Amino acid sequence: MTTVEHSPAGAAAPVSWPGFSAKLAAAPYRLHIGHTVEVTGSGFAAGATVGVFWHSVEGRYELDGQTEFVGQRYEPVAALIAADVASATGEIRVSFQIPDDFGGPHDIRARVDGVEVAQTGVMVLPRWSMAPTSGPLGTLVELRVEGVDIRPALNTWQVLWDNRYFGAMTAVTTDGVATARFRAAGPVGRHYIQAWNNSYNSAPYLAWDTSPFRDEFESGVQFVFEVTEDAGAPLAQVDDFSLTDRPWDPGIETSGRLWLSRDRGTVGEPTTLFGAHLPANAALELFWTAARGDRVTKAGISHLSLPFGTVRTGSDGGFEHAFAIPDDLGGNHFIEVRQGEKLLARTGLVILPSAVSCTERARAGDRVDIHVKGLSWSTIDNTYTVTYDNAFMGYVCGFSTFGDVKFSLTATGGPGTHLVDLYPTIYKGKDETPKVYSVPQLTYADDHPQRRTPAIRFSFEVTE
Repeated sequence: MTTVEHSPAGAAAPVSWPGFSAKLAAAPYRLHIGHTVEVTGSGFAAGATVGVFWHSVEGRYELDGQTEFVGQRYEPVAALIAADVASATGEIRVSFQIPDDFGGPHDIRARVDGVEVAQTGVMVLPRWSMAPTSGPLGTLVELRVEGVDIRPALNTWQVLWDNRYFGAMTAVTTDGVATARFRAAGPVGRHYIQAWNNSYNSAPYLAWDTSPFRDEFESGVQFVFEVTEDAGAPLAQVDDFSLTDRPWDPGIETSGRLWLSRDRGTVGEPTTLFGAHLPANAALELFWTAARGDRVTKAGISHLSLPFGTVRTGSDGGFEHAFAIPDDLGGNHFIEVRQGEKLLARTGLVILPSAVSCTERARAGDRVDIHVKGLSWSTIDNTYTVTYDNAFMGYVCGFSTFGDVKFSLTATGGPGTHLVDLYPTIYKGKDETPKVYSVPQLTYADDHPQRRTPAIRFSFEVTE
């Protein structure tokens, strides 16, 4: 790989090239995923089998202890994508389609007997689409880009709805594919969606012609959505990601066993705790684990085991205990059964976010009250960002109120249906860039760290 050493401003940076024995060339240089690139080479030993490798990265999110967001991480990877046998004159010629992958610069390297002997590269450009492009107010829209840049300095897109900041698009764990999912806001008529690249700030960079990356790809991509009618305010919606929202592993091995009839659900939903292989005919204590505190005062964060009732086992060492999912912080909790100080068994339960209520009708200028439950406490799920008619207006957090959040906003706009959407976000992290903190992550459904967290969607009517 090319090694570039830093030099003082204005000085040429010395470059050290590896001692490759052959040459590669790729054409065209700038292209999209799915397009065909032709690679030619020379200087190989006659009859040598030459493997052509595509170099890229695998993206992941790094967390500390499953709860504290650190940042984005990328590991280099390479895959054999074509091969040829060198001619009598030492030449090769192969072609292949650009694979589904990150955009930006990619190395293409030749190997003979496992040794890299030549290198070239291509630039993969982003390609955009949006569907549908028309429909009633509240229609679910997908804005998609494939080939998001491989470089963290360019891997975040910022979205505007009718010139108002909406949110960010990321593609860290999706191999460069970012899909923003949102509802079409009113009023009836044409609405304009723009996507601008910017990783250095959580805002669109509009003067792209002055950007040092202006020659890399196009920014300021625009789409039009036509709202065809306002059929009234739909009911509150919460994405159902429950199948993927599995409880944490208990992390212990015991002879006793606990399990739940429902191990994930919203506050108040019924479930039943079952126990087996426990002391027979014994009164045992249950405990509920929870986090308490906050991240903005000196209180800090405490992890507690709280009394959760008692059970009595039968002669077979088992029990059955029905209860409602507690009104507590969302996310992962453990239920433990103990005999005195001895931990006999543990199992996990996930509290899912839920939409409790929203004012149904209001006049312009009136207060709209919104109530949600099940907000969690980690940096990846303790916060929801709030948009009003697809304009970002702030965020809410439920750590210090046990996941229960009530907030208000002012009804604005003309008569008709208005949308209030709560999007997942990353509250904060250790890495300064990309700037993806505490703004709506419109790609939440595919690319949120660790836990697939749902959007919560409300609607109400402005009457006059």
